[in-house]
Amino acid sequence: GNVLSQEKVKELAMHENIAILCGHYEGVDERVLEAYVDEEISIGDYVLTGGELPALVVADAVCRMKDGVLSNDVCFEEESHYDGLLEYPQYTRPATWRGRSVPPVLLSGNHAAIARWRREQSILRTMHKRPDLFARAELTKQDKKYLASLETHVEKE
Repeated sequence: GNVLSQEKVKELAMHENIAILCGHYEGVDERVLEAYVDEEISIGDYVLTGGELPALVVADAVCRMKDGVLSNDVCFEEESHYDGLLEYPQYTRPATWRGRSVPPVLLSGNHAAIARWRREQSILRTMHKRPDLFARAELTKQDKKYLASLETHVEKE
């Protein structure tokens, strides 16, 4: 089937009910697929013993998109893949751990600066770890300007 993506998760979450059929070893009888299955979904290009773990992955991803599962919409809207980018780095207390400090902007209390830092970090993280995601990422004008500044910086080096 098609590989599971955040876009597919959003689409599935719009349904009131979904049923997940788990294959085991060789899969599901073709006649059952033809009679009852609307869509086959893959979670990647590898083989597992059964479909239970992929079913849990799909169920977990879809459930967290449903109203009331998370405390608020911001919880999932800021996470990796929601808008096509990887999520920004996470930091907790203490402010310094084993000689490594939280970036000062996160301690500044300036919510606009923090939001911009997070967005820029998402862009950087995506560029380094999953540049292929930019093909479908939802970039703002400011994001594109930031990317252009990074490319200019790299050219100067």
